[in-house]
Amino acid sequence: FEIQLVAAEPDILKPMNMAFDERGRMWITNSIEYPWAAPLDQPGRDSVKILHDTDGDGKADKIITFADGLNIPIGIYPYPSRKDEKTGKTIQGAIVFSIPFIWDLRDTDGDDVCDERIKLYGPFGYERDTHGMCNAFRRGFDGWIYACHGFNNISKVAGSDGHVVEMQSGNTFRFRMDGSRIEHFTHGQVNPFGMCFDPLFNIFTADCHTKPITQLLRGGYYQSFGKPHDGLGFVPEIMQHTHGTTANCGIVAYYGGHFPKEWEGMFFTGNVMTSRVNVDAPEYHGSTILAKERNDFVISKDPWFRPVDLQCGPDGALYIADFYNKIIGHYEVDLKHPGRDRHRGRIWRVIHKGTPPFKMPDLRTAKKDELIELLGHANFKVRSLAFERLDELTTVNYIDPNGVPAFNVDEELVASFRAVRRYSESPHARSLAFALLNQSTDSDENDHIAAAKDSSPEVRAIVMKLNAELLDNTNEPLTAAIRDRLNDENPFVRRAAADALGKAPSPANLAALLTAHDKLPPDDSHLRQVFRMAIRDCLARPGQFDAQNNVPLDADFSRM
Repeated sequence: FEIQLVAAEPDILKPMNMAFDERGRMWITNSIEYPWAAPLDQPGRDSVKILHDTDGDGKADKIITFADGLNIPIGIYPYPSRKDEKTGKTIQGAIVFSIPFIWDLRDTDGDDVCDERIKLYGPFGYERDTHGMCNAFRRGFDGWIYACHGFNNISKVAGSDGHVVEMQSGNTFRFRMDGSRIEHFTHGQVNPFGMCFDPLFNIFTADCHTKPITQLLRGGYYQSFGKPHDGLGFVPEIMQHTHGTTANCGIVAYYGGHFPKEWEGMFFTGNVMTSRVNVDAPEYHGSTILAKERNDFVISKDPWFRPVDLQCGPDGALYIADFYNKIIGHYEVDLKHPGRDRHRGRIWRVIHKGTPPFKMPDLRTAKKDELIELLGHANFKVRSLAFERLDELTTVNYIDPNGVPAFNVDEELVASFRAVRRYSESPHARSLAFALLNQSTDSDENDHIAAAKDSSPEVRAIVMKLNAELLDNTNEPLTAAIRDRLNDENPFVRRAAADALGKAPSPANLAALLTAHDKLPPDDSHLRQVFRMAIRDCLARPGQFDAQNNVPLDADFSRM
């Protein structure tokens, strides 16, 4: 392997989070203010920058300040360019957290500089602490943006639909990109900082003071500083070691296609205390992934090396945001200690010397069939970016003759997704084609039922997870197809099916969950936890069940 310098001061300052856009460019949040927030009545000194490697040598040779005047920005998601239905202009931009709001920062004239700022959610709490905040924005295959809520603050936030979420200290949440809704996803952890997905849409976070890696189960409760669980106990940990630290930041499950095959699926996390990048190998016990410690991947003799975020790029390289600082963490010394560095920061990338990195195509100008081909690409980031671009192209927004916002669905694209879902030899392409069908709102019962029987567990797991959003017991054939997956040969599919059925209480679903629960393997603690939560959720709906429902109310709950 070889480590290369992508960018450094004075071109960038203190990087917090990284993300990649549809052109393969890196976006970073950049801070001088940290850890002391600027007064809200004054513009901050922080920024979002775009780093572009135009000649493919790994070094950013074009660096643009996209937005300035920000206040400790952390979470960032650059979205695909799209046409504004009101003005007809092409909009590009990013969803960004900057104290105290989540913003939509837009460029409406194509010069790569933000000229419009829209508040989406907030204000979020920041007065108690600034070293976690809202971070690690990741777009899921269900259209939601997933994020972490950091240590100590209390946030009470609502979307435009009025649904209120209240979070105290470590939590994870998700939100719609248009500001319409925000939801709790998991409860607890101390200070989750960093999040990643795998191809099965499993979600993982890095955390300080609990464990370096946590697998998220929707609705689950995780250990924190004295906060209670939900009565079912905390979600079991997937590791007992800590890599000798209480400060892990950033996480990526490597599915880049550039490193040798044995590295696929490995977890990389940043260790800011020991100035290293740690590695854990996944060990599968059904749907429970145990993280097994491996030799460290990056070791720096420079004690200022502070890897706070990690990303697998669309080229397959591992990117490292280095907060470069003499002082390790937030509470090591006083927040105003003069030894804190505010002006140095680096971005590194690690490549494998035996294989050339991928060349990222410009997805803005790619043809639709080229984008569809990329759904089966070896690199997970490329697949995800192609998915996001196609998702934007599928639904075309416009203003109807009465001035009301509306949309059309590109029927030709939908037909292509349906063909890929049925006939592609790539499980990656089939799973993402189904997710695009699902997002288009043009999918039907037959699409879901057929995909639930796909030969690939990756496809079946995605189908189950996306159906968790849809089941309402009005479509019995579809619900029955989900119930059938409780006995799937793949434990991730079984776990996702149980989660979906728990969101759609019915006598038949409860009976199926109880029956399948008795057959669960003893070493799959995460599968058992999801079944217990699903059964609990079914039983929590008053008036749903009585003796006439033929539900086995005398079932033995003692082994749950």
